[in-house]
Amino acid sequence: MTQPVENPAAGGLRSGALRAVDVVVMALASSGPIQSVAVSLAAILATVAYAGFLPILICFIPMLGIALGYQRLHAWQPSAGATYTWVGRVLNPHAGFFAGWIMLLYYTVGTTSLTIPLGSYLLSFFSDTAADNTVAVAAVGTVFDLVVTAVAALGVALSAKFQLAWAIFEYALLIGFAVLAVLFIAHGHTDVVKPSASWFTIEGAGGFKALISGVLLAIFLYSGWDTAAYVGEESSGRTAGRAAVTSVILLFVIYSVSVLAFQGIAPMQDMQDHAANILAFVGDRIGGGFWANVMIVAVLGGTLASLLAAIVSASRIGFAMGRDRVVPSWLSQISPKYGTPLNATILFGVLNIVFLWGSTLIGAVGEALANIVSTLGLMAAIFYLLTAVTAIWCYRHQITSSAKDFVIGGLMPGLGAAFMAFVVIYSIATDSLNGVELAFGVGLALAGLVLSVISARVGRAPFYTDRTHGESIADVPHSP
Repeated sequence: MTQPVENPAAGGLRSGALRAVDVVVMALASSGPIQSVAVSLAAILATVAYAGFLPILICFIPMLGIALGYQRLHAWQPSAGATYTWVGRVLNPHAGFFAGWIMLLYYTVGTTSLTIPLGSYLLSFFSDTAADNTVAVAAVGTVFDLVVTAVAALGVALSAKFQLAWAIFEYALLIGFAVLAVLFIAHGHTDVVKPSASWFTIEGAGGFKALISGVLLAIFLYSGWDTAAYVGEESSGRTAGRAAVTSVILLFVIYSVSVLAFQGIAPMQDMQDHAANILAFVGDRIGGGFWANVMIVAVLGGTLASLLAAIVSASRIGFAMGRDRVVPSWLSQISPKYGTPLNATILFGVLNIVFLWGSTLIGAVGEALANIVSTLGLMAAIFYLLTAVTAIWCYRHQITSSAKDFVIGGLMPGLGAAFMAFVVIYSIATDSLNGVELAFGVGLALAGLVLSVISARVGRAPFYTDRTHGESIADVPHSP
């Protein structure tokens, strides 16, 4: 039974607009298992060959630790800004702005990894040539982006209903095809790659450096579950925190099964030749043209759901930053009718289109996808690192109160923080990222610190000077 929706407070989001299942589905939709596999499977094969399961496994425990950190911080203070708010109030306001900035980059620059597949998969219905035409792909992606922005503006409950409908179909199809792929390989079809022990070794991944590059891709695969936190003000109780932890566990299972099943379906070169629509190729390989088309429909629907979640997330972060007046306050304006941050929703929907065209004009579709995916992994690693550190510091007085608090509040988030710090430092120090990726991931991220200084000096928002909100941090509410 749907919970009653409370009217928004003056200028506030609608508390209770989302049920527990809505929040979990939105978190999963933001990670977008089927579209994430569609975007990154070829990149994973190119990076770590057939050892794709290894980085997914390596990332699981640290990511779970970070999700536990999100859960505890949400229990302390639900906020549409999530990491932006928590880091700013617990650690440092400039660090908070920086976190908010890179999260906005993630959900705007990152949507090109959603809208490009929308265009290429739809066009592949008509012509493989059209699916590789960057201008046509961008044009179709633009239309989808406008439609999804309109849905996001009409209310978070409507967004959740759309995502739930697709989630059932999407996950059932993905798991079903994974089973069929295993049977296809087991029955000895020609030109398949049989599993071997090297699939689970560092040597099989091409060495430690290649494995860390694969970890960045795995971080991208997992990332997005934090959408649960951004809609925390619109859910009830501790729903958002629990949804974050649940989502990470489900994503580990889904990605492990699908990557292991699909990667050996055809020779490496054939997989790379179909990088722009690789799941359609998998569908055709297993069951013929009809199933290729079914897979295209699934990717389209799943990608639309992910794009919708990205716009919802970006608009909530922008709303929180506007509410604190560290960015123009008009971003915090709420539609009285729909209870959504209308200005922020429209702005980030338009920015998505700008980044889409910019990315597709750089080069071929596959090159653009590879650059963006690697950049997203770096950005996600940075704000996950900040969140984990914040969770530990916020609950520092409770960590030693019991074994449970030590493990959940200290050890697990600590592992997550250490892991993300290592990945960020190692990736930059060993030139694991190319020039384009560094320009996006590091250059744009560092610009956030400059903007924060400007915001503090020009806007003089209380966020930078009023530290009374931190007075109760030493006595945080009971552990979740």
